[in-house]
Formats: sequence, structure tokens, C-alpha cells
Amino acid sequence: MARTTEQLAGEFLTELESAIDKHAKAYSKDAQWHQFIVILSGLCGLLSLAAGAGGKAFLAGLLGGVTTMGSVLTQTLHCVKAQGWQDRMRAELDGIRVQFVYEHGSAPTPEALAGLSKQYRDLQSKMSKEWERILSSQSGGLNVRLPKLKSHGDA
Repeated sequence: MARTTEQLAGEFLTELESAIDKHAKAYSKDAQWHQFIVILSGLCGLLSLAAGAGGKAFLAGLLGGVTTMGSVLTQTLHCVKAQGWQDRMRAELDGIRVQFVYEHGSAPTPEALAGLSKQYRDLQSKMSKEWERILSSQSGGLNVRLPKLKSHGDA
């Protein structure tokens, strides 16, 4: 059974709104993780300072280690970079939704629906490539160069 343009338009709008919600929730989750790491690191830094001032060196060192791990995590976890990507994807999708609703109304022509669908596909492809670029530009961890040890044969 062939679907009408109105049915296809309704399905398209539903899919867009679902994708917008998905990316908004993912942004929120990524932002919460990032904020949690930053706040925990800052709190541990202050507690480490207080412990050090109070003569509790071991506790100060332990809390300072948590602060250091927070710094490493914010540089290596995907949630930090993903929040910007998720927000951008949501905004781009919302732009297509706004165009659908306000430029084409509830019954766009088949050509207009095809154009919006192409924009959606192109956006998915562009953002997929952008995510690959983000992942490939992100370091895999600490990039520390240790000095080469001299072998016993070197003199």
C-alpha cells in the first residue's frame, strides 16, 4: 500500500523530532559527566590543599591524585567533545524541523519533502565524518616521551 505525501511528511517530522530528542538527551548526559568530573576534581583539589596544610601528606597526595585523574579524563573522554557535537547535531536537526514546519506547513509538496530528506541525509553524513575527525584528532591518552635508556654496550 502506497503512503500519501501527508503520511510520509508526518513520519519524517516524527523521525526528526525523535532524533532531536535523542541528541538533546545525549548532550545533557555528556555535559553532566563533564561537569561531575570538573566539580569533583576542583573539590578534591581544595580538600588536598586543606589536608596538606593540616599536615596530612598522604591524604593530600591521594586527593591530589584524584585531581590529576580528573584533568586526564577531561582530556581523553569522549563526553567532553561529544557534548559540542551533540548540541550542534540537535541544532542542525532543529533547523530542518523549523524549515519543515514554517516554510512548508503540514503538507509539503513531494519535491519539498524530498529536499528536506536530502538535507537530513547530508547532515547525517557530514556529522558522521565530523565525529570520525574528532576521534582521530583526540589523543589516545598521555603522550609522554621518556628518555631513552643507554644500553650496557653504550659508552
